[in-house]
Amino acid sequence: MDTAADAALTTEAAVVRADLDDALAAMVPPRRSPIGGLKRYYSGGDISKAWSAIHRAGESLFAVYEEAELYAQATRLEDLVAALPDSKSSGKVLAEARVKLKSDSASDKRTVRAMLRQLYREAISTTEGLQAEARVLRNTLLVASIALGLVVLAFGVVNLLDVHVFPLCTPDGKKEICPTGSAPHRFDAFAVELAGMLGGILSVVIPLATGERIKTPFRVFNHQLLLKVIAGAGTALAGIILIQSAFTTTITLTSTAAIIGYAVFFGFSQQALTGIIDRRANDLGKETPNTKTV
Repeated sequence: MDTAADAALTTEAAVVRADLDDALAAMVPPRRSPIGGLKRYYSGGDISKAWSAIHRAGESLFAVYEEAELYAQATRLEDLVAALPDSKSSGKVLAEARVKLKSDSASDKRTVRAMLRQLYREAISTTEGLQAEARVLRNTLLVASIALGLVVLAFGVVNLLDVHVFPLCTPDGKKEICPTGSAPHRFDAFAVELAGMLGGILSVVIPLATGERIKTPFRVFNHQLLLKVIAGAGTALAGIILIQSAFTTTITLTSTAAIIGYAVFFGFSQQALTGIIDRRANDLGKETPNTKTV
């Protein structure tokens, strides 16, 4: 191999090493304040920086692979492309590259390297876009969970301070039927919310059994489950308040057990709303390739 080729390989190897060093640095970020840590978590900057550096290094490697290794890399790239949406055109280019790999022409080998490198760049661009969508979905779920959690907590605190602001008890002659007994209690709202959380936890079985996990380091699925639990508390409290306000006369609460039972039911019913998010996550999960393939 001539001196110019050796110099080119040395340069490419240096680029790969620098990109991998950047990835390692992003994986072990310096210690920062809690607020800074929250900002990094929300932005996903460290994860995105690490993956971007790894992908750049992977792209550069196509220039330094031995000729015998190119066919194996073409197969690996085929697996990555097949896992992405709209992969038909890329599949045709890969088939053409395989044909050229069997050629003895040096120019064909250079062409194959360029083709594989371009395909890898396009595939990574697509998968990074999908990862960005996953991060946005995770952040949306996180913000919604925090906002809803604060509202639910506020209702509980209001009831803690004054049980008569929004009554949760049903008159029964001279006594009352309440979530925690036969008289209004400061923890009635929290009791209903806890029962709703139980319903939300039960609804978690649905995405666990039928959901498509998004192959991403952003842990979208965990935030889906968190939202279900908190939404369960909200729908339970809203449902019991509506019943007690005579919004509907088809449901009557005749005992404390009935109040808690309906709270669990309303908590489970949040699946009607969060199921929309589950379907979006399922679609994104089907489009996103496994990180091992990337």
